[in-house]
Amino acid sequence: MTDRNFYSIQALRAFAAVIVMCFHFKSFINQSFQGWGDRLFLNGDIGVDLFFVISGFIIYYITRDDNGGLASAKIFFIKRFCRVFPPYFAITLLVAGSSVESWMQTATSLLFIPLDTTQIAPWFGVAKLFVGWTLNYEFIFYTLFTLCMLFKTRKNSVLFMIVALAVAIPAWLHNVAISPSNHYNYPGYLATLTNSLMLEFLVGTFIGWLVVNKKISYGKGVSIALIVLSFALFLFILLTHYSKIGGLGYILAAFALVFSLTNHEAQYAFWAPKPVLYTGKISFSLYLVHYRAKSLLSKALHHNQSAWGGLMLFVLAVILSFIFAVISHYLLEKKLSSLFRKYLLKKA
Repeated sequence: MTDRNFYSIQALRAFAAVIVMCFHFKSFINQSFQGWGDRLFLNGDIGVDLFFVISGFIIYYITRDDNGGLASAKIFFIKRFCRVFPPYFAITLLVAGSSVESWMQTATSLLFIPLDTTQIAPWFGVAKLFVGWTLNYEFIFYTLFTLCMLFKTRKNSVLFMIVALAVAIPAWLHNVAISPSNHYNYPGYLATLTNSLMLEFLVGTFIGWLVVNKKISYGKGVSIALIVLSFALFLFILLTHYSKIGGLGYILAAFALVFSLTNHEAQYAFWAPKPVLYTGKISFSLYLVHYRAKSLLSKALHHNQSAWGGLMLFVLAVILSFIFAVISHYLLEKKLSSLFRKYLLKKA
């Protein structure tokens, strides 16, 4: 581990992106092996919860010494904005369509506003780029954390208080248990802020606090055992369909996995194959483009109804997704995002 670089986080990003991708491609597997796509990946959306916990960890880690108030807040927001927006903007434009209604939906999505807050929570009508609905939550978290940075050393305490109250108060007012499926008919950003998925970012920041400050230490053998147990719990949740997105099972599984791996790396070391670390590096692009790859292949090869046709589509969709992700990472994340970041930081 080097400063600002947890290799375990890169591996977890890769794992989360691949699980979500397989979740969206499970229908291809079902086509060749009836029901097996669902058996293996019906709970693959747990990758979203894992991403949210990872985001919380990263934000704690990279801002642990940033207590400069407004100056730190401006730099933080610019960097986060430039990390997410340019690739998301460019790829969303690819699915913008041509009608006025479609472009209105595109504009709404690019402002990180849920398309329809009257729809089922926590998706709220998703986004023009299907997976973009999760970025609505990321955007709220980044914006809220930016405001909390004005409180300098108390930023994380203020963050915990605001998010906890934003989730708890509506549930209390409506006399319901806290759940990601709660629907209060709140508009826009408020619908996102008050959803219990926001708590997963707090779980991540809590893990960051535990790990970075070495609050819990144990022997290497115990650490390896905890990693094995955390993977066992994660696979149990994934394969038994015990929980759902934002549910307690998903949160516990994500917490256990992120904590056990990052705490092991903080105390000892972490190794993963280079392809895994590279997948983690391009995981954001992979997450953004894989659903588009699926759509293109489904349209191009929809006539293939052979026994092995579904498996072939699955393999081709994975390959195409990685090709798109490599291109997106280089052109959009490394080039376009860097240009935005340099320009905005210069103006700040």
